[in-house]
Amino acid sequence: MALDKSALLALFAPKIIDRDIPGIGTVRLRELSAPEVSDIREACKTEAQKADFGFLLVIASVVDDAGQPTFTAADLPALRASAQSRIGELVSAVMTVNGFSVKEESAKN
Repeated sequence: MALDKSALLALFAPKIIDRDIPGIGTVRLRELSAPEVSDIREACKTEAQKADFGFLLVIASVVDDAGQPTFTAADLPALRASAQSRIGELVSAVMTVNGFSVKEESAKN
């Protein structure tokens, strides 16, 4: 039996997912809506801004136990200064949860 409209819309609704991130532990990630991703892409037009794409996804996606954002835009400098070995794992997980191929995005930048 095919899914009806309400079932499809329920499946499409963004979810909150707990992911075990190597070197970090369990992190709660929120799937972003299409308009949210579009807004982040829009903010990353220049080469310098494109370097922040993954960090902006982290800021938008990582949430606490109540589903509230863990980071704000004010945390961008601290995220940029993070150890690549760990922040890279988090960025990769956030990208995967939000439907991006990490290899494809690396090739674009």
